[in-house]
Amino acid sequence: MSKPKYFTVEQSSDTVIFSAIGSIGGLVEDAARTEWDAMLTQVDAANATNAVIDLGALDYFGSIMLELLVVLWKRVSARGGKLALCNVSPVGIEILHTAKFDTLWPIVGDRDEALEVVKG
Repeated sequence: MSKPKYFTVEQSSDTVIFSAIGSIGGLVEDAARTEWDAMLTQVDAANATNAVIDLGALDYFGSIMLELLVVLWKRVSARGGKLALCNVSPVGIEILHTAKFDTLWPIVGDRDEALEVVKG
C-alpha cells in the first residue's frame, strides 16, 4: 500500500488499530475508499479478530466515515470480535449518538482503554 493519506494501521496481538492521521472531513474522495479497502485487505491477511478506531485527529466526520466503521464492524463481528472507538471529539460523540452508533460500539477515552475493552 502506498503512503497512507487518511489512516494508519497497526496490529497489537489479535487487534488491528486504525488511526485517523488528519482532517478528513466528509471523506468524499474516492482515494479514501481505496485506502480503506486496502487496509481491510490487510486486516483480512492478518486475520485480526478485534478492531480499535482512534479518531483523535478528527474534530468531525461524515456519513462515509460512519459507513466505513460499519463495514469494519461487520468484518470483525463475523469473526466473533469486537470494535471500540477512542479519542473521539465532542462533535464526533454527538455524530455517533445521533446515528445511534454509540449503542453499538464502546466509545472510550484512549487507545489503552479501547484495547482493554475489545480484549475483555
